[in-house]
Amino acid sequence: MESLSISDNAPSLATLPADIVYIVIAYLDTAKSVASLAATCKGLYHLVSERGWRIFATSRFKTFTLSEVSSADEWRECARSLTSQSRDWDRHALVVDNLKPPTKHRGRNSNRFRFGQSIPSNIIVDAHHQRRGNDAQDLVFWGAGEDIFAVLRHTRGSKAPTDEWLCSTGTSTGYSSGRDDVTCLSILKDSQYSYGQGEDPQVLVGRASGHLHLLSMGAGDFGKILLNFRSSDKLGNETSRQAEFQSLDVNYKKGVLAAATKQSIFTYPLGKEQQNVQNGVAKDGAEAEEPPYVWANEASTLKDEGSGPGSFEFVRTLKFVNEDTLAVGLNKGFNALQYLKYRPTGIEVSYAPRLSGVDHTANGHTLRTVRAILPVDTSSVVGGSGNAVLTTWDDGKIRLQDLRTPSPVDKVFQDNFELSTPINALLSRGLERFVGGSAFSPVLKVFDYRWPKSYYHTEALPCGNDEPYPNPRPPTLVAEPSYPDDRATCDYMTGRRCRWHALSRHDFYRPNFNMWLPSVSSDQRSPVYSLASPSADSPTVFAGLSGNLVEITPKSSEWPANRHVEGPAYTRVTTSASFIDTGSGFVVENVAHSQRVPVMHRQVFRDFKEIDRGRPGMEEWRKRHRLDEWLQETEQSGPYKRQDTRAVR
Repeated sequence: MESLSISDNAPSLATLPADIVYIVIAYLDTAKSVASLAATCKGLYHLVSERGWRIFATSRFKTFTLSEVSSADEWRECARSLTSQSRDWDRHALVVDNLKPPTKHRGRNSNRFRFGQSIPSNIIVDAHHQRRGNDAQDLVFWGAGEDIFAVLRHTRGSKAPTDEWLCSTGTSTGYSSGRDDVTCLSILKDSQYSYGQGEDPQVLVGRASGHLHLLSMGAGDFGKILLNFRSSDKLGNETSRQAEFQSLDVNYKKGVLAAATKQSIFTYPLGKEQQNVQNGVAKDGAEAEEPPYVWANEASTLKDEGSGPGSFEFVRTLKFVNEDTLAVGLNKGFNALQYLKYRPTGIEVSYAPRLSGVDHTANGHTLRTVRAILPVDTSSVVGGSGNAVLTTWDDGKIRLQDLRTPSPVDKVFQDNFELSTPINALLSRGLERFVGGSAFSPVLKVFDYRWPKSYYHTEALPCGNDEPYPNPRPPTLVAEPSYPDDRATCDYMTGRRCRWHALSRHDFYRPNFNMWLPSVSSDQRSPVYSLASPSADSPTVFAGLSGNLVEITPKSSEWPANRHVEGPAYTRVTTSASFIDTGSGFVVENVAHSQRVPVMHRQVFRDFKEIDRGRPGMEEWRKRHRLDEWLQETEQSGPYKRQDTRAVR
């Protein structure tokens, strides 16, 4: 039997088995550390290139649903994009582009774009990332009144980096402003439910007139109706009347489309084996046939006559929260949040647990309003069930509920500056943060979920025994955190961080923030009607306002910095935004605790290389600054600071 022996060679990273190196990479907390490891030798460079960046991205950003990645180079780019996005959102380093069409008169004789006084349209937007082989696209589709627009943004493949702008005016297809305005839409996100033989993307569009269509997003036939969705007289005359669609959503596991009018909820089959497609017939005197159509499977009404538990004004929104349950948000409803569970035996209606407090009162009953619903997959969070829902209410609070528990809420968020301002739209950025759009003004409210994070961009910055700067000034009066260990450098062997790195992880120095979107339309008080992003790891967020679409992109992102092509009837205008810190984001029980006016920081576009010339130490000082350079001071900064300040109070 061969005896065991201990090698006299000193162990090193280069001689470790590949599996051990990959375990080490999973514990590296910055991309800088991974890149330094790859620069050690050719062997480690090969290991990091082969699997290292994928391990880093999936371990540090485990709460993100990552887009399809097909090569080692793409994993490296994915890691770069995710780390830079996290840093830019933390530092408020965001670029705001207004996509504005020429002013359009809305009225009986309006049939073209022109400049002048107008009533701006409400922008309803959706986005989706799709990949086919080596080609990848970000699809953006929005409705502006009766008109529809789209951008096909090629991010990979032979057409990258180019944009295709598409437009279809409502008057060219027989729609009128107001009566036929787009009220809800959703890009079809699974091609198995596409209609027809083509490969072009498709989109579901509901209108105020009660029309519900599946449209083509192809460049050759953009806006063409591929399939109509109709109610059926067999479902009952009053209930089955399609009029003024409010919201729609798709259950991709079951192949079901749900759409809500003000009083009723319809479900339609999307799967080809479930659909009984009817051929359209020609109208009197018309040569062409109508598009094919399908009947609704079911139509139901939630409303009770009078002021009982089922009373409400109208349906506001709906979302599938799992494969058989539909959450419905009502306006001024006695039970404003309801769940419809679809079973073979019928629909079971249940109510969310009642909340304390009074929002509206009528006829002796408490009435409340749910404006937005967002399903949240919490399976990647320790203790999470994967089945939670985020809802916004008219008292300004945002409530997170785990559907497994009988508790009415498991966590409550609130803008600590505008305590009672409701939120119209919700968008989640992984499980790091979510974005809400104000119902009263063009303001984005950015909240941190406050769950444990796996990545902090500050870990890649130099150590120090100072505090993060500048000091936040939240609306609530809270004590600054203390850190008794006055270490100037981190001790990685004992796991003890320096003062600066330890405090940089604290919630106090990572406050939520509000972001004012400059409106280029005549409506300076426009609410945020819709929010969309192509994917959870996409750098871009779109916000639909009144009269213009806003694109928000992290400053270090390649998109849309290299895109200056104007679309049909649209121009791109880069504008500065304003920010305030709003604190932790948890609910304020006593209004008296939220009376301090925070500092407002306004973006000023400038090149600091020239400003800081001859000022040693300023580059490092700015990198360690809590806010982006566009929000920092100029001559009065760092070791050269004076009494004056550029912050607007």
